[in-house]
Amino acid sequence: MFFARFSDVILGAVLSAGTLFMLFVIVPISVQVPKSNKVLALSPDFWIKIILWFMLLLGVQLLYQGLKTAKELLADEEIAAIEDAKTHHHPMGRSVFMVMVAITNLFVYFFLIDWLGMVIASIISVITFALLCGERRIKIILPIAVILPIGLYYFFLKVAHIPMPLGIFE
Repeated sequence: MFFARFSDVILGAVLSAGTLFMLFVIVPISVQVPKSNKVLALSPDFWIKIILWFMLLLGVQLLYQGLKTAKELLADEEIAAIEDAKTHHHPMGRSVFMVMVAITNLFVYFFLIDWLGMVIASIISVITFALLCGERRIKIILPIAVILPIGLYYFFLKVAHIPMPLGIFE
């Protein structure tokens, strides 16, 4: 029952340590930043560092919440009930089927990008993944499936100035 009580602490510590290692060792070694770069937002390591700082923040927060929760002395029965509630009880065949559908969805998405364009292919893929993950509320699925790809498309097109394939809409 040690891992049931301290699983968030262990995960937070591993996430924080791995993020610090990536932030201060891997990224400085791997990403070449030109000395002539004067604009921080145009630096090749800018977005990587932003993501890693957020990961570190989440790791520290998870570590703190785990320590706070671990201090509460839970009975072994309560810990077992929590672990049972956290686990999914899908049969093995259904889990394999879900993985196969996810992989197939990624391949279909890859091939639809050239034909339908990034936005339409992303909308179809987001809907498929939402259904695969168990979401059945159309009021949730459709706005996310439409707003997320369109928002990302305009971000990459207007802010980052990276053209995206439009498929049949070009």
